This record gives sequence, C-alpha cells and structure tokens, in this order.
Amino acid sequence: MKQLSALEMAAAVVLAKQVSLDGGHALVEQLKTAEVSCREFTGVGFYTEFSVDRALPPAVVTVSPGGGVRSEVGPDAYPLEFMLYVKEGYAEMIEAYSYFDGYGDLDVLTAAFTKPRGFDPDRVKVRSRSSKLKCER
Repeated sequence: MKQLSALEMAAAVVLAKQVSLDGGHALVEQLKTAEVSCREFTGVGFYTEFSVDRALPPAVVTVSPGGGVRSEVGPDAYPLEFMLYVKEGYAEMIEAYSYFDGYGDLDVLTAAFTKPRGFDPDRVKVRSRSSKLKCER
C-alpha cells in the first residue's frame, strides 16, 4: 500500500478544512485511510490519485476541485500550490502545481517543505487539468 507523502497529507488536511462544511473532519478521516493508486509528475507539479475507505461518512464540500494552499519545497523553496478533488463526498485526488519553471531533479515528495498555508484562490487564476490521468498502475 502506498500512502500519501508527508507533503501531500499536510496540504490535503489544510485543503479539507477549506472546502468542507464540517471544518474538514470527514475528509481528514478519509485521508488517513488513503491508498495511492497513481502519481503523475508533470515537471512543474504532480497529480496523486488515491482511494479512501468508503465505509466512512461522505463529506459535504463547497467546491471540487477546490482550495488554495501553498508550500515551498526543497532547498531552493520551489513554490507549489495545491487543490483537492472530491467526488460524491470522497477525496480522490490532490493536484500540486507551480507557475514557475520546472523543479528539475528535486524529489518533491521527500524534500523538506514549509508548512502548507492557505491563500485566497479567488485572487489567483488557476488553470487545472481536466482530463483523466494516464498513469501506469
């Protein structure tokens, strides 16, 4: 079983609190059970698909994908922003992206990072990938 990385989990918890009507409780409980099924690295971020325990209660969310969370990763503080995707009340994917040039050979999942913090996504124009991932399973 592949679990969410420390960076993914930290960002997802902040995102859950932003998009959920119960302060993120249901989504955070789901995220604790997340099993990663696919990761796709884009060179400027990544997508991580996962499944959660559907025996847990579904969350009521305001928007999906949604949230606005930012963290700096690695020794050069590469900026990443995150969004959480929720379908039918269950978390299913986290997206990390940057408006900067690529992160090169930095391992964004294991590098040190700043504590993810929220920002106002309404003030930032975000282009999200809408197609389904094509990961090797």
